[in-house]
Amino acid sequence: MTGLFYAAIPPDEEMVRVPLAFLACAVFAAAQSHPSWWTYASPSATALVGIDWQAVRASPFAEPIEAELWGDLGFPELPCLHGARQIVISAPDLLALATGNFSGAALHQQAAQKGFRAMTYRGVDMWFASEKGLLSIARMSDQLVMIGEPKTLEMAVDRSMSDSRNYSPLLARAAKFTQKDLWVVASGLPDELASRFVPLDTEAQSFEGSLSVRNGLEMEAVLAARSAQEAGVSADQLRKTIPTLPAIARGLEVTVEEDSVILALSATREQVIAALRGPEPVAAPVETIKVETNSHVEYVEVEKPVVEKPVEKVVVKAPEKPQVIRILGLDEGPREIVLPPVKQNP
Repeated sequence: MTGLFYAAIPPDEEMVRVPLAFLACAVFAAAQSHPSWWTYASPSATALVGIDWQAVRASPFAEPIEAELWGDLGFPELPCLHGARQIVISAPDLLALATGNFSGAALHQQAAQKGFRAMTYRGVDMWFASEKGLLSIARMSDQLVMIGEPKTLEMAVDRSMSDSRNYSPLLARAAKFTQKDLWVVASGLPDELASRFVPLDTEAQSFEGSLSVRNGLEMEAVLAARSAQEAGVSADQLRKTIPTLPAIARGLEVTVEEDSVILALSATREQVIAALRGPEPVAAPVETIKVETNSHVEYVEVEKPVVEKPVEKVVVKAPEKPQVIRILGLDEGPREIVLPPVKQNP
């Protein structure tokens, strides 16, 4: 059918058709530069954080990132949320978006078990947290939920139903990281949200960075400064902090390109696991002892007991009081004579 269709097109029209088709594909690709669900992010966000949770939770970084999300940020402890595929967080007015499987019945049951209060706002099912410090949740569809404070969720629902929607300019900058496992885009550093995932003690006009953690660690980031001179100063400051970083981060490469500071770091999966595990415990000393029986002799290694050396206590002698002779019955009254201290033999 396709061949018949092209056969019916005159040669001149076919020449026009090719560039038009290419242009249409380019426009479509530009429009699809990032997933459509990202547009629920706050339009006034100063930072965006994206996490491919499906990939990260199978990596050595799962535990620290999970502690950040379900700990400090206050994500609800719901099984369906722990099973999310992708997460995007925007701030200030923290609003998180998560994709996964969020059937209404499962979410209602899990939220009720945790004491969340169910309600509906403009046709959207919501569950408000009763515990202080926990965020609430809104179910936009079977594949998408939003996480935030109740007022933040209501404002996000209002924006989604508005005829004139505004979008965060950070979305376009984040689009190139859709295949990365973790990424951060910020309009400047320091930033309250970005700094949770980018622990750099420096200032920047903007920041873009990403991590791949499936086969070890691959990190790349760009900090924009106000000038090339300022970029050089920031780079020098970052290089000075490298010796104080965890062992796995001491391979950080810092370079300057015009008014930007470029950061790069790579490590194998084994290096990452070793760094997160911490130093190996020191083995107890062993000694070999001879064990004789009627039939044979064995040499067995046993742990040598560690004898703690007693701590010598330093006794500070109180200064001796001088000896005093008191003479009574004198006309002028009692008289005291202080004797000189007795010299100790060496």
